[in-house]
Amino acid sequence: MELTKKETPPVRYVLTFNADLCRWCRACELACSLHHEGVFRPAASRLRMLLDPFEAEMKAAMCRQCRKPFCLLACPENAMTVDERTGAPVILRDLCTGCGECADACPFNREGMVLRFDEAAGVYAKCDLCDGTPECVAVCPTGALKYVQIRAR
Repeated sequence: MELTKKETPPVRYVLTFNADLCRWCRACELACSLHHEGVFRPAASRLRMLLDPFEAEMKAAMCRQCRKPFCLLACPENAMTVDERTGAPVILRDLCTGCGECADACPFNREGMVLRFDEAAGVYAKCDLCDGTPECVAVCPTGALKYVQIRAR
C-alpha cells in the first residue's frame, strides 16, 4: 500500500504489554532478534524490555503502530511503506539510507528504543509485527504481550 504524506494508514493491529503478567524472562527480545537478525541478542530486538530493579517494574519500549506515523511521513527516501494486512509501518531496508529522520520524528523513540539503528547494515529497524504473526507474542509464557486488532476510525 502506497501512503502519501497526506494520508493516514489503516492501523488494524498493535502489540499490547501487561506489566502485571510479565515475569521478566525477556524471551520476547530473544525471539525477535532471532527472527529478524538471526542472533539471540536482546540489543538486536525490535522491542525492548526495560527493567527498573528499584521499583521492581518492567516496561516495554515498542512501536505503537501509530495511526499517523510520523516516522513514515518524515522519511525523505520513501523507504517506508504500510503493510496492508497489519497496518504496520515497515522500513524497506534496501531503500533505507540510515539518515535517522524516522527515528527523530517518532515521539516514542526514547533513547533509540523504538527505531533502532543497525550499525552493521547501516539502516534503521522497527517492529513490523512479523507479517501478522509476532514472534514475541508466540513465545511469551504468561500472555503479557498480545497481538490485538483495533478498530479503524
